[in-house]
Amino acid sequence: NIFKDKKAHIVRLDNLLKTKKIHGTKLFPGHDPFYPTDKRCEPVYELCIEYGLPVVIHTGIHSENNAECAKYNDPKHIIKIAQKYPKLAVVIAHFFWPKMDYCYELTKDIESIYYDTSGMADPEVLEASGGFDKVRRILEKTVLRKPDNVVFGTDWPICSVRKHRELINSLKISQKSKDKIFSLNAIKLYKLGIP
Repeated sequence: NIFKDKKAHIVRLDNLLKTKKIHGTKLFPGHDPFYPTDKRCEPVYELCIEYGLPVVIHTGIHSENNAECAKYNDPKHIIKIAQKYPKLAVVIAHFFWPKMDYCYELTKDIESIYYDTSGMADPEVLEASGGFDKVRRILEKTVLRKPDNVVFGTDWPICSVRKHRELINSLKISQKSKDKIFSLNAIKLYKLGIP
């Protein structure tokens, strides 16, 4: 929790980013009661901009349908971050399940917003989000509009890697777009230095 000893955590985060031991960071609004717009998050955003690396923001409800946490990570707050920090790459983790359509409509025109697929093939997420076909359609629509802004994720070991691969492979998109999702977009976004 960066808020407990913020100065020490920011120094540590700076060192980890500088030495390339990490290639971005993740915030968990909803796990803890804070919004992404909380001023205490600003040093994190500024460091990510300085190093040209993304911040991943947890979104959606938690298991057991805890909708209370979603009020903290609603994409409407993430949009404010993207507007305030246009050079910051923001990854929306879990596509704000189960309200994936809402997330897409709200964020589709913001180029600095990315999406990861983590958790999207989980049976609980699929059921709560309208089923496999609906999730597939939302992903297809997103990839067709923003082919460079979707990165593969699974939320392993909680979720199945195989099911997430199957979800991406089921998309009616080009193999080139699938290659981007599976690796190329992440290599570029996280500056992994893999040719």
